[in-house]
Amino acid sequence: ERPCKKACPVDAITYDEYGVCEIDENKCIQGGACIHSCPFGAVGSKTFMVDVINMINAGKKVVAMVAPATEGQFGPDITMASWKKAMKEMGFTDFYDVGLGGDMTAAYEAEEWAEAYKEGNKKVTSCCPAFVNMVRLHYPELAECVSTTVSPMCAVSRLIKAKDPEAITVFIGPCVAKKSEVADQKIEGNADYVLTYSEI
Repeated sequence: ERPCKKACPVDAITYDEYGVCEIDENKCIQGGACIHSCPFGAVGSKTFMVDVINMINAGKKVVAMVAPATEGQFGPDITMASWKKAMKEMGFTDFYDVGLGGDMTAAYEAEEWAEAYKEGNKKVTSCCPAFVNMVRLHYPELAECVSTTVSPMCAVSRLIKAKDPEAITVFIGPCVAKKSEVADQKIEGNADYVLTYSEI
């Protein structure tokens, strides 16, 4: 069994008659487990690198928003302050820590969950796009249980765009699935682009 197929939590990978892997887009939740487990580098994700470079080169107001996991991800000497300095040197106009959005999302989801509990219902988080995709594709009967609160990434993007409607927001983090939130879920005011750590 190939590592990509074994890693897929929703069995979206099969083989054709020649033994070539195929990904069933109707099952795929865009989680990225197959990308990380493929020893051949044969599976990839959409990249927005050229789009971001073009926006920076065009003089647009491009704002970097980094996942809270960024702090300490690369050792004790690489801090949010050093990331901010590096992003500005690369041409980003401004820099935000998405931990702020985590606080915003936690507060709103808590209210939503408390209200659902009073009504005898249950809610699950909307923060993970792979999880949301899994519910929608594989458990559609539970779709109404997904919180309507936006993710921390979206919350910070909306905050930035409320201050400056011309801003182009770029989320930077470890998660490949965040690209699906931007490209597939089409949530108003969300980040315009997503880059993984390796891409940045």
